[in-house]
This record gives sequence, C-alpha cells and structure tokens, in this order.
Amino acid sequence: MQRKNLAIRPSDQEIRLALRDRLHAIHGDESDTAIIDELSLCQGDARVDVAVVNGSFSGYEIKSDRDTLNRLPSQSAAYELCFDTMTIVVGERHLAKCKEAIPDWWGIWEATPTEQGIRFGCWREPTPNHRISAERVVQLLWKQELRKALAELGLSSPAKTSRRELGMLLIAAAGDKLFGIVRSRIRARGDWRSAPTPFRCGGLSRSVATSPRCQRNRDWLLSVVSRNHHR
Repeated sequence: MQRKNLAIRPSDQEIRLALRDRLHAIHGDESDTAIIDELSLCQGDARVDVAVVNGSFSGYEIKSDRDTLNRLPSQSAAYELCFDTMTIVVGERHLAKCKEAIPDWWGIWEATPTEQGIRFGCWREPTPNHRISAERVVQLLWKQELRKALAELGLSSPAKTSRRELGMLLIAAAGDKLFGIVRSRIRARGDWRSAPTPFRCGGLSRSVATSPRCQRNRDWLLSVVSRNHHR
C-alpha cells in the first residue's frame, strides 16, 4: 500500500511546474519581475529551487514526498543570508516536521495532488528576514556586473581587482541602495548560465545549464512550456 501511495505523490519536477504556474498567476502582470530556477547562492554553496526577483528577493524551496530533509539545515543557513522571504513547498509527508523545524520567518505551502492538478495550501505566510548579509548578496553578481554597477555610481576599478574586492567596494559605495542594485542586475541578465531556465514575466529566456542535473531540469521545463504554449 505504501508503494502505491508513493507512486501517486508528485515529484519535485511536477511540483516545480505547478509552482511556476502559481507564481506566474501571482506576478504575471509585473514586467519588473523575474522568476528564476535553481539560482546559485553563496558562491555555489547552495542553489534555491525557485527565486522571484522584483522589489524584493523571495526564495522557494521544494521538498516533495520523494525527497529527504537532510540538506535543509545547510540550505536554510545559506538562504537566511540572501533572501528577504523564504517559503518551503512540501508534500504531506514533510508537513508536520517542517512546521516544527524550519525558521519562524519561513512560509509553508503544502503541495497536494488533485484531479485538477497540484494545488497549494498555505499553512504559514513568510515574514521579512532581518539577517541578510550584504557580503553574501553581492556574491550573487558576476565580476562584470560588479564593475558596471560601480561605474554607474561613478567609480572605476583597476583591471586586476578581484571579485571579492569589487563586491566590498560596491557595498561601501551603494549604501542602502545595494540590494536594489543587485536585484536590478539579476533581472537584467536575460540569457544567462547560472540557472537552467530564467523566466521574465511575459516572456521566456533560454539559457545553458552548467550541470547534468540542471540540464535535465532545463530540458524538461522547456519541453513542458513548449507543449503548454501550443495548446
């Protein structure tokens, strides 16, 4: 009986597609919103399943009933340094444990399979995170993006300046504008390689993934989007 139940539980990919549909329904009329899959954080220490980038920086971590929660503590530590809000999206199997284990500022959505598709129930709304690290946030930007951001602030940097040094310069120069500058640069990337499928609301931007797992997710997501587009 347990095997039968496991077979009907939605996979990570199925929840991801339903989640993207839900996020597009929420943000579809916002031209300044980008929805990005598998955004790398903290110089590759973690990779959030879905990020929503607009006037704030929101993360969504998926844990289907087929997943474990083994990596969640280390993921949570990285997300706390970067995201304004976080929401965990779980199946029924993990719901009770997540209510007790995840930080209070995280939101909790339950993904439930129905005859009409996966539906999301909100058990807890996310609240603002006050532990964001400026040093970690600037690490989201590439070296050339850091140089451009500094140039727009009227600052130049020597050619051999390291990425870390550029980041520290930007932190010092940008002040309270830092997080807005970082979000703006991420939204402006268009076709980029850090994540398999960045989507800007109102359009699709394809990119090249850098790992087999990302490549499989990219191919799967693009095939589904293509099928839905032609319905």
